[in-house]
Amino acid sequence: MASQAGKSAELSAEEIARRKAEVEVRGRIISEGPSRHAWLNIAGPLGALILGVFFAAFYLSPISVIRWAQRMDLGSSGITRNSVALQDGGLMSYYITGGYPGMDPVLLIHGLGPNAGLVWRSVMEPLSEGHYKVVAPDLMGFGSSDHSQKTCSIAYEAGAIAQLVKQLGLQHVNVIGWDVGADVALYYAEVHPENVERLILVSGGMFGREGANVLRKGMLPANAQEMEQQVDESFFDLPPMPSFMYERMMASLAADLPAETDMLDSVPKDEARIRARMGRIFNTLTVVLWGGKDPYYSPHRGAALHAMMPGSASIVFKTSGHYPQLEHPKDFANTTLFIMKQTEGGQ
Repeated sequence: MASQAGKSAELSAEEIARRKAEVEVRGRIISEGPSRHAWLNIAGPLGALILGVFFAAFYLSPISVIRWAQRMDLGSSGITRNSVALQDGGLMSYYITGGYPGMDPVLLIHGLGPNAGLVWRSVMEPLSEGHYKVVAPDLMGFGSSDHSQKTCSIAYEAGAIAQLVKQLGLQHVNVIGWDVGADVALYYAEVHPENVERLILVSGGMFGREGANVLRKGMLPANAQEMEQQVDESFFDLPPMPSFMYERMMASLAADLPAETDMLDSVPKDEARIRARMGRIFNTLTVVLWGGKDPYYSPHRGAALHAMMPGSASIVFKTSGHYPQLEHPKDFANTTLFIMKQTEGGQ
């Protein structure tokens, strides 16, 4: 009997231990369950709130949100945005790649359109992989740069570029100008020929009054339908939207419109000065590049600019429109790197 009582006591102890372990497991399950459930309760409304804020911001200022998203994408590639103060007190914003000291600089100058300096977003990293320091400013009155009351003519923008180059300590610069930015590049190169190593004019340069008017009509949208076309050409990769959103985009771009208008208005005067001093860049390796399907800068304009600049070379992207750097970024970057590796005489 005593033996049986001891055995019962021993079994009871085992049962107690088993039940104790079971209680502990159940306790952990119960404590963890509400924690996960509580997290879902928080994450759901939080996600909805973030999406709500994003769409509200996009509705209020769609271009600002698009540019912010593009900047975030550049940031993941090590490209940063900075600014310098100009002599007139204004701030010029610019994007710049990383790298090591002593890398040859490449200066990218934008023209009209909703992208400003971000029109180069697809080619900055590929160009930097060729061991170049790449700088893409927002011209004054555009994007993140100051929007003052000053007249942002081609000459004024070229002067602002000169100050940026000096403050960054850039020497022997490879200058690439697109659209009206090609005139800014030409103007800068003729004032500072000693500091320009190579000059590439993309889809622009020496438009004349007639060409400026073509750009005014095509690149400065006057209604929602024209704005939608600009969005498609600028590779914003947006789904179809109602007309009122394109109207809001036009409102978001209104701050850039005075500078765009100033540049186009200055074409006759500033291009006349460029033409009179064209000989100053005779020794600069110059390439004229345009798209064969460009609706604004037609092939005959590109050929005329090429003929105007003795010793220059010309390249046609047969299937590109006005934005070869966005339409064919890989080909554009490879072509540009090839040009920049050339010395005078094509060696």
